[in-house]
Amino acid sequence: MPTDVTTDDVGPERSLAVTLARELLHRSGALRVSIALDADAPAVIECARFGAIVVHEKGGDLALPHDAAEDVELPELAHVRQLPPFEVDADTGSVAGVLGGLEMLGRAVRDIAARLPGASVVAAEFESTDPDCPLGLAARRGETLVVLLGEHEFELDL
Repeated sequence: MPTDVTTDDVGPERSLAVTLARELLHRSGALRVSIALDADAPAVIECARFGAIVVHEKGGDLALPHDAAEDVELPELAHVRQLPPFEVDADTGSVAGVLGGLEMLGRAVRDIAARLPGASVVAAEFESTDPDCPLGLAARRGETLVVLLGEHEFELDL
């Protein structure tokens, strides 16, 4: 069971990751955002709609309130807004939506990844027309964006 703590307990790198995950979640309308933080004290930060932010680390799990790290100053981030669900076909791997929408979300995910240390990875899931198959995006600094849909995995060069 996660333990309730404050951001003072998790340090500045994790506080920034918590803030960036929550900001991406809110601005983009993602279902959830996860960050695999490549830092001196590695951790996985998970932020889902309407839930606590959970930090998974070597010593166990820490539950933070959804508004944790609200005092962390945000850097300027790539433009992103909420979009309607993407139309997807998991069998063929096809994705359709607002013109430029996938690219906008991809740039936002990639931008967050670029602000984190080392080889940190940012992954976000977005609503689709198939509730059993959300659209996933994952990015690491300096690498091509990965689009995940069901069993399909695509690279999107932005």
